[in-house]
Amino acid sequence: MINKKKAFTLVEITIGIFIFSILLLVVMNVFSSGMKGSQKALSHQDNMEAANILMAQIEYDLSRATKITFPDWNDTQSEAQWKFESEDGKEVTFFYEKSSEGVHRNVTGDGIAPINYYFAKGHTVNISFTHFAVDAGGGNNDDLLVEKHGMWIDLEVGDPKGKYPSFTMNKLIVVRRPF
Repeated sequence: MINKKKAFTLVEITIGIFIFSILLLVVMNVFSSGMKGSQKALSHQDNMEAANILMAQIEYDLSRATKITFPDWNDTQSEAQWKFESEDGKEVTFFYEKSSEGVHRNVTGDGIAPINYYFAKGHTVNISFTHFAVDAGGGNNDDLLVEKHGMWIDLEVGDPKGKYPSFTMNKLIVVRRPF
C-alpha cells in the first residue's frame, strides 16, 4: 500500500501568499482613501462650525451697537471696536482682533470685569472688518447723516496645518440704531 498525502508545494504556497498580499493591498488602499475623505469632511465641518459660531457672536454684538469706534467710515481693518450704551447709561465696549490663538473678543464696560474670549481656537483665521456707511448729507465726517450703516465682515477659517481647504464666509451686518 502506497501512502499518498495531498499537500501544497512550496511554489503553490508562495503564489497563494502573493495573491493574498495583492488583495490585502487593494483593500487597504480603499480603506485609506475612505479615511482621507472622511478626515477632509470632518476638517471642513469643523472650520465651518468655528466660522459660524464666530460670525453669530459678531452679529449679536454688532446688532446692539450704538457706536462703531473703528474701523473708520468705509475703511477696512483686521480689528474692530464698537460700543453699546444701555438705557440706564452704562456703556459696554466690544473689541475684536485677529490673534495667534484665533479671534480675540474683549468686552469691557461700566461695572463689569473685562471678559476675554477666543473664537476659532486652533484654526488659522483671516478676518477683516469694513465699516459700511452711506452719507446722505454730503458733509464731513463730523456731521454725517447716515442713510445706511453697518459692517461688512470677511472671514476665512482653516485647519492649522493648511492640509485641507479653508472655509470662507462674507456677511454684511446692518446696524439698525442711528449713531
